[in-house]
Amino acid sequence: TRDLRDENLAAYPRTREAVGDQLCEYYGLITHLDEQVGRILSALAASPHGDNTVVIYAADHGLALGSHGLLGKQSVYEHSMRCPLIVAGPGIPHGTTAAFTYLFDIHPTLLDLAGVVRPDGLAGENLRPIWTGQRESVRDSIFLPFTDTMRAVRDRRWKLIVYPKIARRQLFDLETDPGEMNDLSEDPRFEEPLQDLLQRMATWQSRVGDRQPLQGPTPASGVLNLEGYQRKPDPWQPAWIVEKYF
Repeated sequence: TRDLRDENLAAYPRTREAVGDQLCEYYGLITHLDEQVGRILSALAASPHGDNTVVIYAADHGLALGSHGLLGKQSVYEHSMRCPLIVAGPGIPHGTTAAFTYLFDIHPTLLDLAGVVRPDGLAGENLRPIWTGQRESVRDSIFLPFTDTMRAVRDRRWKLIVYPKIARRQLFDLETDPGEMNDLSEDPRFEEPLQDLLQRMATWQSRVGDRQPLQGPTPASGVLNLEGYQRKPDPWQPAWIVEKYF
């Protein structure tokens, strides 16, 4: 992922100063966004629709911001795959949940809230039963693919990441290792969760029509050679990013 936009914003190895700078920008943007969301909610509360409107706040990914030596979203680690999802409004109690959700669950959830019949063939699950207490979750595992380079599946405790191009696996016990730092895939004591997650991954691939083999015929090296590597901005970077980081 070294040539992708986010990962190209700092040299390797990452320095404390480079990561700290990005964290400062990130938290500054959070503050700015909170203020703008507050303006919207204040305007809604002052309108005739303050008591009959459901508000959904979501994003499409997280950011590494230095974790695992990465900066962006181009991985299947928790810091990049987890994203915010807040549903608030009349009849929705305050609280949190660890239920596995996808952003495409929002569509059938809104249809249910609006009293609209769900059409056939619609992807996603209705999340309303979670906050009404009818269900603890709408699925017992989640599948996380990224291009043809990574596949991951996780349940409540365990997470498996497969890198097809380099024939590598990582197994994490998220209960004791939420930062995904201790790979257990080669430890024979954890063969049972490893095999269980491999089966779950095969089931998910079949379910969603993912034809990516989990290992190619001639795996590439997993070593990243940075000798002579020169960072260059991609054409989509705004001028201030190019000036600051390159």
